[in-house]
Amino acid sequence: MTIKTNSVIQFGEVDMATAFTESEKEQIRKRLMEAAADCLGRYGVKKTTVDQLVQLAGISKGAFYQFFASKELLFFHVLEDFQGSLMEEGMSALDGSGATDSDAFTEFIFDLFQRVRHSFMMNLIQNGELEVLMRKIPEEEIARHHSFDDRLAEKLFSDFSIKGDPHVAAATLRAIFLSMLHVKEVGEEQFDQALKMLIRGVALQLIGEDSEDERCDCHV
Repeated sequence: MTIKTNSVIQFGEVDMATAFTESEKEQIRKRLMEAAADCLGRYGVKKTTVDQLVQLAGISKGAFYQFFASKELLFFHVLEDFQGSLMEEGMSALDGSGATDSDAFTEFIFDLFQRVRHSFMMNLIQNGELEVLMRKIPEEEIARHHSFDDRLAEKLFSDFSIKGDPHVAAATLRAIFLSMLHVKEVGEEQFDQALKMLIRGVALQLIGEDSEDERCDCHV
């Protein structure tokens, strides 16, 4: 899904009483996701209302709750979709490079995290809204998201010679990602270096260093 925050799309209102076909449900859900992505970029979580979302999506307020139990849950799905898109784009680039060592893993994860930092998500992180949002998400959705993270990790780790449990590795990377909630406490000037060092440490434990012979690109 492409996140756009510089345009507002409005549709004619769809009433709650309408019996939606599966195709209509898919279109409405897509419009809600687009509206939520736009509002996240413009206003953030707290300042966005359900009224704004339904106006942009062109449905009634009552119809909204047929799709999502709350605005927070809708935002959560937008963030999850954004995460999946970043991973897919990164995996495509990784496939093209053919690199599978710890250095490649470190650069891949670091670049992924940096792209998040320069996206609309960074405002949510810096303002503390991501943390607030996560507290309002039902436990079963959090568990499902962790499973989603694990599946993405398994897809990523299939291209590397990973040691140990990929689920533990996914949890470790998730913990490192959450450090971006505390950039100021860690130190803004040193944060990028600290972030890469943490990722590098994980990479070495998961993949290890190649032997000197393997790392030496010698030609006779």
